[in-house]
Amino acid sequence: DFPVKINANRKIVELMEECEQEFEDASQAAGKPQQLQISVLWNLKDHKKALNPNEKISLHFADGETFGCYGDIQPLRPAMRPPEKSEAEKIPVTILTGFLGSGKTTMLNYILQEQKEKKLAIIENEFGEISIDDALLKKEKMTMAEKIIVLDNGCMCCTIRGDLENGLMQIMDDVKKGGKIDGIMIETTGMADPVPIVRTFMTSQQLTQDLRLDAVIAMADAKHIIGRLDDDIEEGKVNEAFQQVAFSDKIILNKLDLISSEDAISVKDRIRSINKFAKIVPAVRGRVKMTELSDIRAHDMAHFIDSNIEQEAGEADGIEHGGGHDGGHDGGHDGGH
Repeated sequence: DFPVKINANRKIVELMEECEQEFEDASQAAGKPQQLQISVLWNLKDHKKALNPNEKISLHFADGETFGCYGDIQPLRPAMRPPEKSEAEKIPVTILTGFLGSGKTTMLNYILQEQKEKKLAIIENEFGEISIDDALLKKEKMTMAEKIIVLDNGCMCCTIRGDLENGLMQIMDDVKKGGKIDGIMIETTGMADPVPIVRTFMTSQQLTQDLRLDAVIAMADAKHIIGRLDDDIEEGKVNEAFQQVAFSDKIILNKLDLISSEDAISVKDRIRSINKFAKIVPAVRGRVKMTELSDIRAHDMAHFIDSNIEQEAGEADGIEHGGGHDGGHDGGHDGGH
C-alpha cells in the first residue's frame, strides 16, 4: 500500500499526479521503472462516480478514505533529446479534432482566456456548436490571439489544400512582416477525418519550412464516443470518430461528470483498444492544464505521407490492440486524506 498525504484543498488532478509520481518512484526503487497514467479516479465508498479532475479533494474525501484509480502502466520513457535548433525555431501547430458537441470550442474559449503569455493563431471552422466568444475576441483579441481565421467552407477536408494552406500562409505572411505568433491551433469541423489534414500539412514544403506539427489532439465526449465508434458507415467511407481516436497523439476524455466510473473505465478501455500510445487526459468542460495542450512534441509523423493510412485504419479491426498496458489500481494506491 502507498498512503498518500495531500492537502484537501488541492484538486483531484493533483491527487492523480501525486499517485502517478508515487508509482513511478516505487517502480524505480524496485528496479523496474514504469509510469502510470491515470484516466479515472473514484472514492471506493461511491465507486460508481468518476471524479471531476478540477474539483477540490475535500468535496469527495474525508481523512483516511480510500480511492481507486484506473489507467495505463507503461515503461518509463527516457527524456527525449531536445529538437534541433531548426525545428525549435519553427512555429508549432496543433490540430484539435472531435465531433460536434465533444467540447472543442468550449475548450478553445478556455484556452484563449486562460493563457496569458503566448499569442496563438486560431483557425476555426464556422459550424461549431458554440462559437468562440465574439465579445471576448473583439475586446482582447490582440492580447490573447494574434489572428482569428474563420473558414467559410463547411468541411475543412473538402477543400483542405486550398483554405487551410491559404489560412496558414496568411499567418506566416504576418509573421514575416514582424508579427509574433507562438503557436497555431486548427480546430477541425466535427466530421473531419484528421488524416488528410496531417498529410496536407506534412507534404507542403511551403508550410513545413516555417511550421512544425506539434500534435493531433482529439476531444472525446465520454458519454457518446462509443456510439460514434459503433456508427454504421457507408461502404467506401471511413468512421471519422475511429480516425480521430486512432491518429491522435493525445485524447481529452471530456464530460466525465456525465457518466459513472464503470462507464468511464469502459470508454477508456475502448479508446485504448484503438490507440495504444496516446495519453488519455480526463476533463470536465474541457478544463485541462495548458501544459497538456502545448509543446507536446509528438513523435515524427512523416509516415502519414507515404503509408496508406485509410486502408490501415480499415484493417485495424483485425489487429490486436491495447490491453497490454492497461491497469486497474484499486487499493494499491490507497489515499488517506
